[in-house]
Amino acid sequence: MDISTNLGNVRVLLRITVTQYRDVKYDESNRPSPPPRRTIWRSIIAAISLAALVGLGTWLGTSLFRSSDSITVESSELTPSQHTEHLVRVLRISAASDTTPSNIRTIPETISGFEPIACGSRYAQMLDQALVQLHGIDYFSTVAGARAVDTQTWRIQQTQAHDSAVALQSLFPEECAPVVPVAYDLPVTYRNADGIGIQQMLKVSDTLVEEWSQLYLLAETAQERELALAGLWQAVSWEATWQPGRSPFAFGV
Repeated sequence: MDISTNLGNVRVLLRITVTQYRDVKYDESNRPSPPPRRTIWRSIIAAISLAALVGLGTWLGTSLFRSSDSITVESSELTPSQHTEHLVRVLRISAASDTTPSNIRTIPETISGFEPIACGSRYAQMLDQALVQLHGIDYFSTVAGARAVDTQTWRIQQTQAHDSAVALQSLFPEECAPVVPVAYDLPVTYRNADGIGIQQMLKVSDTLVEEWSQLYLLAETAQERELALAGLWQAVSWEATWQPGRSPFAFGV
């Protein structure tokens, strides 16, 4: 076989190879691309971030509560107002993860051995308002429970509010005992338990958080501060029940 014949055969083989290569590339270019993994990674990153946030909140809460004997500027780099804002954020993170800080007790538990409140003090005035709000929670929970199919949640909440209000009432001398309304205004549009729970209760919770935050600032003794912390935690934990998902992303007080 001469050289010209060999060259001809090579040219034919090259044409066939090039044609097959083009066919393969065309098939590959027309195949559907694999689904993007960006969405999966975003979900993984979000889950990791939330877990880290809850862990950080628990760690910050423990550190903050251990050093809560004083909130003066000398004992903290935060101002008193910043201190309470940070405290509420930490508690909301704990409430969102359904984790009660180990060193926080209920309001009735903190009353044991508590000295009577001095009439006329700012702490007494603010505690008076908080007590009235607790009676309001008691009242609204009773109404919502009467309109709900599942009454267990409302019964627990009503009991917590009632017991806390009665415990606080015992701290006041007779001459300055709080005046509690017989009934509380409830808009007629809140005809069902969900309406009361999500709308009315959240209005009350904003007031409760503010009042117990002020009590935390006004506390002059470790005992008074422990009581304020118990009330603040109760308000924040109720808030998480009334509107799940509000924490830990609603960082404003």
